[in-house]
Amino acid sequence: MTARIVLFVLLLPLAALAQLQVFVLNGSNLTAVGSSLSVGAATIGDTIETQFRVQNPGSQSVPLTVSLSGEGFTIQCLPAPYVPPGEESAFCVDFTPAIYGSFSAILEVNNISITLTGSAAATASLTVSGSTTPLTAGAVVNFGSVVIKQPQTQTFTLSNAYSSTLTVNTVSVSGAGFSGPTGATFPLQIGPGQQPTFRVTFTPQTGTAYQGTLTVDGRTFNLTGQGLDPPLPSASLVLASSVGASAQQNSVTIPLASASQVSGTGTLTMGFQPNVTGVTDDAAIQFLSGPLRIATVTIAVGATSATIGGQSSMAFQTGTTAGTITFTLTLENNSPQQLSLTIPPAPINLDSATAVALLGSINVAFSGFDNTYSASQLAFTFYDITGKALPQGAIDVNATTLFQQYFSTTQVGGSFQVLATFPVTGNQAEIGFVTAQVANSLGTTTEQQIPIGN
Repeated sequence: MTARIVLFVLLLPLAALAQLQVFVLNGSNLTAVGSSLSVGAATIGDTIETQFRVQNPGSQSVPLTVSLSGEGFTIQCLPAPYVPPGEESAFCVDFTPAIYGSFSAILEVNNISITLTGSAAATASLTVSGSTTPLTAGAVVNFGSVVIKQPQTQTFTLSNAYSSTLTVNTVSVSGAGFSGPTGATFPLQIGPGQQPTFRVTFTPQTGTAYQGTLTVDGRTFNLTGQGLDPPLPSASLVLASSVGASAQQNSVTIPLASASQVSGTGTLTMGFQPNVTGVTDDAAIQFLSGPLRIATVTIAVGATSATIGGQSSMAFQTGTTAGTITFTLTLENNSPQQLSLTIPPAPINLDSATAVALLGSINVAFSGFDNTYSASQLAFTFYDITGKALPQGAIDVNATTLFQQYFSTTQVGGSFQVLATFPVTGNQAEIGFVTAQVANSLGTTTEQQIPIGN
């Protein structure tokens, strides 16, 4: 009784092992494998993958052991350690020849032995421009990012490293955006050592990712590329006048280097750096329409210049403070550009002046601006109605402190107004006009012959 039990236990694994059946998967069809199997011919460096299925038609789970010995073959996709009853386990074997010749290996599936054979085909190797490493089947050739409708070409080289002539029968390109081959006609005979070339072109039509296929005698290679919207053309900042001065109106335009293929937006900002000590800004320096110091820039398809705040040019005023006005243009996907306009220091500018005779006094009023904020000395000279200066001569007034106090609190830049009152004794009717002088660090400005009204 004991001996029969031992015999049964020893024979059980052998019976179970014999139940397994090995198949190879071709597409969706399974073909039973005999004692030998040819996996085919592969180009050196390419891989042929053979998919195996191990089926268990029995009623018990069977342990599964798979081993392989031989040059050029490797096991991939290892199977499960057991095959359940009525089910199957999958694994695959890769054949990758490294040299020219024939190859064989022994595949052991439990107690089933299968001889695998394969060969390295003598075919032309394929390289892409910029590389000396042959492409293997399935390799990816990336054309990179290319502006839409702008062709990007890659050159491919076919090389014959063998001692006999090779023939490349067909080369084809498929996939939207990819075209070719050009530069060679197929079938093509390639002698020993020869390296003919052909070209494939990528021309994206939209700003999306593209995929294609290059097929050389059945070997396929993946083509990829990314379409890019064309960039905005380069833009420049141009002033109507490049001569800077205070209290002026000027304008800025933005011409483009070429007609734009796309629409775009950006901003134009105005900044100011005073060169007057203690002054931080001049609020009068601003655009004359829209937001005071920032404007929206728009570029339309086909436009040769940008619009600024919806206008072909943007007017601005230069204020009344010496310093530097800087315009900064920022457009999509472009580096910021800047243009500066220097407002140099200048003598005082007088805009208007009046003189009025009152009962017992004369009021002299004038307005102007001092872009240096350094106004100091005033001088007034009165004349009779014949044009002769009155005997007292020039009346000097040191107004340095008054101007300093005024400029330290003003919000209107270097603009100012002066009202001077002069008591009069005698016959006021004999006084005909007055001249006024005002000085700053750049010199003296004179307002001549201010008539005295009643």
